[in-house]
Amino acid sequence: MELNFSSIIILVLLTAVIAQAISIVFSQKGFTWKTILNFLASACVIVGAVGFFGPALSSISGLGASQSFEWPIGNTDKALEYPDGYLVVPHEPSGRVQLYNHSLQFIRGWQVKASGGPFKLFPAEDSTFYIFTARSRMKYHYDLDGNLLSSQKYTGPYPKDSVDLVSASIPTPIYLQAFTHPRTAWFVAVIGALLFIAVNARGLKSNR
Repeated sequence: MELNFSSIIILVLLTAVIAQAISIVFSQKGFTWKTILNFLASACVIVGAVGFFGPALSSISGLGASQSFEWPIGNTDKALEYPDGYLVVPHEPSGRVQLYNHSLQFIRGWQVKASGGPFKLFPAEDSTFYIFTARSRMKYHYDLDGNLLSSQKYTGPYPKDSVDLVSASIPTPIYLQAFTHPRTAWFVAVIGALLFIAVNARGLKSNR
């Protein structure tokens, strides 16, 4: 992982949120319904924070750059499908593309230098494909093994989506759904925060 100013800020924020959630857990006394609910609330906040800040950290600093690492995808409508059934699937929030076989089994994945911004896939010849990035305005040419064949700056506007893109539903366990998109993670974190507020507000009211 490459550390820079942006990634350090993200790490500080993530650490602060996790530390606060953990402190709530350890501040509980006894084993009551309130303790259990506070534990669940803290768990939701931690999962939500990791799912929200994690993709940004990945896209900026290359977190999880190993080809054997699979980022949870869920549903997508921006995949490239090849005649032999292989699917190339982008995950823009984390700055990764991932390859799946005809059975939707993960094969490999790799980082794209998109400067933390969006990117788009376009098919090329001989089971290769192009990636256009929005922020760095780069055109990358990859093969299905993750090898970068060429890279160059492109001119003109950021291209529209390719007409060859297809929808796909990548099998993702329910406990990993929060990591498929930052919006989902944020929703989980908000649920945790609201649960914590509700539980403790009720407790304060009952003590009056």
